[in-house]
Amino acid sequence: MHSKKIFLHGIMVALAVGVLSFAAEHYGQGHLSGLTAWIEASGNLAPFLFVAINVVGMVLVIPQTLFTVVAGVLFGAVKGTGMCLLSMAVGSSISFFLGRFVLRGRVFKKFRTDPNFMKMEMLSRKHPLKVLALSRIVPVVPYSVANYLWAATGVRFLPFLIMSVVCLIPETVFLTAGGHLLSSGVRMGTVNWEMLGVLAVAAALIFFLVRAVRHSLDEDESEG
Repeated sequence: MHSKKIFLHGIMVALAVGVLSFAAEHYGQGHLSGLTAWIEASGNLAPFLFVAINVVGMVLVIPQTLFTVVAGVLFGAVKGTGMCLLSMAVGSSISFFLGRFVLRGRVFKKFRTDPNFMKMEMLSRKHPLKVLALSRIVPVVPYSVANYLWAATGVRFLPFLIMSVVCLIPETVFLTAGGHLLSSGVRMGTVNWEMLGVLAVAAALIFFLVRAVRHSLDEDESEG
């Protein structure tokens, strides 16, 4: 999946969330405003509940894009990003250990002839950090599925965890900022220009990171 497809996928999910948010706010007696007000008032419990649901969804291989956009809608870009990154760290860790020590045989049986998995396994022996970074920034397979695939390779846990979280920061900021923009636009009818700037910076950062990691991998391959 190329960076353009990431943006298109994120925009499609954000639009779907936007339509639902608009319907809830304007045809549901202000339910979106009521929900966000309740979350702000409840303080402690709602974020923990969201993180727990997100972690379970990741372990069960449910796509994470929707959770990330919704986090921006309900909690704002800053808090939503932090909660999503925490969810990714916990969910990825659980999936990795399940994939390595419980489900490794099943993963091999299902994906051993898959060209993406074969390439991932081969490159992970030569350039584990670069391939981990690229697979997280530009996922060939969904993030939650890749957790189990990486567990079936020889990559070590700590590099896997660090790259899985750090390399998802730009995309997470991009999606939560988009969700926050939608929420503020639907509830208050205004454009948050600061969030729009954050969205643009995150998109540019994803683009340049993808180019840099791919260029580095191409150079290593040509030298090899």
